[in-house]
Amino acid sequence: KAFDSVSHAHILAVLKQRGVDQHIIGLIRDLHENINTCIKTEEGKTQPIGIKNGVKQGDPMSPLLFNLCIDPLIEELQLSGEGYRHEGAEVTTMAFADDLVLLSGSWEGMEKNIAIVEAFCELTGLKTQGEK
Repeated sequence: KAFDSVSHAHILAVLKQRGVDQHIIGLIRDLHENINTCIKTEEGKTQPIGIKNGVKQGDPMSPLLFNLCIDPLIEELQLSGEGYRHEGAEVTTMAFADDLVLLSGSWEGMEKNIAIVEAFCELTGLKTQGEK
């Protein structure tokens, strides 16, 4: 769900924030705007359905774009979250592709970390599967 839910506006904002050349941002915008798909059913193809969010499944650029999009979340968790401390090191999160694990040494710390994730999701359109 995460790959499908991140807003295109957030993708472009993160690219701009990271100093990506405007021409590259324009190319990425063109690849993600005004995109439609159809679903093949037993009765035939559906009418075109607009794709307004997410990175494209199977596109080699998608994991990189998604990682750039969640990087501000990971930074905020490191700055403001409460991680698990072991031998002097504190870890608040581990991430791979669209999987994110939150860590904390206390229930209150975990609640704080979850609140940070929820606020980020509200701003970016990102959807999570908290039960995973």
